Amino acid sequence: MRLFNRARFVCYQNFRKWPTNYRVWIIAIILIMLTHFFTKEIGHYSKEVGIGISPWMFPFLFTQKYIKLLFFFPLILLFCDAPFIDENQPYVIARSGRTPWSIGQIGYIISASAFYFVFLILLSIVINLPYMQFTMEWGKVLGTIANTDAYKQLGPRTLSLPPDIMYYFSPLQAMWFSFLLSWLTGIFLGLLIYVVNSISGTRMFGVLSASLFLVFDATLGGKANLYRYSPVSWNNLERIDIDGTTPMPSITYIYISFAVLIVGMIVSAIMVNRRQAINVLPPI
Repeated sequence: MRLFNRARFVCYQNFRKWPTNYRVWIIAIILIMLTHFFTKEIGHYSKEVGIGISPWMFPFLFTQKYIKLLFFFPLILLFCDAPFIDENQPYVIARSGRTPWSIGQIGYIISASAFYFVFLILLSIVINLPYMQFTMEWGKVLGTIANTDAYKQLGPRTLSLPPDIMYYFSPLQAMWFSFLLSWLTGIFLGLLIYVVNSISGTRMFGVLSASLFLVFDATLGGKANLYRYSPVSWNNLERIDIDGTTPMPSITYIYISFAVLIVGMIVSAIMVNRRQAINVLPPI
């Protein structure tokens, strides 16, 4: 119990720095701008036809590969300074111990990733409140854009709304699975940066490693058999084999793979931190 209390304190310390961390504010501004930029045409279309939008646009933020890149790069910016060793951390490590400190930093990555995607869900709703109609269905606007050529009128900046997602998932199911898989993807990327930076003693290689996974996802195109090797692809509901008729990964495969990857990196992070030299790096 004492170990986890100390780990919780370390995690909380990182969140306490958010109000004065300029990167956190920049990330928030970037996400606001991106969400507005890629959903505003749907709002304008809703206004033109006189029908409100349902509040279920979050799952479609990740269906286009280059738009998905833009939404995930701020997450890498959030974790780019892992393992978060600033001038205060040597004193925190001395008081808490190496293992509780490592668990606290890992807990911070897990919690911060959840906050990131909850914030994105709220943005997708709040930004479009003037056009919104609260319903438990997909709604006529999203359904029309997904199943007709109405999207061609909206311009190239509009989100892609694959009809298969609406066919296989209810809105609440799509929101839950998109959040859960995005959260797991964020944890994977954060831990990857953490482990690689800890091993290399720099911040560059961790960011580069995570960025390569993002770029790999964007370059797959129609190579469905390669999606099972791309963890960043797994939060796109269109890239999951729902009915067992495609070479894309099943949801069971995705859950097991995420569990193996995340647990493996957690163990690696704790082991590396136990014998890691404490090198204070300047803030980014």
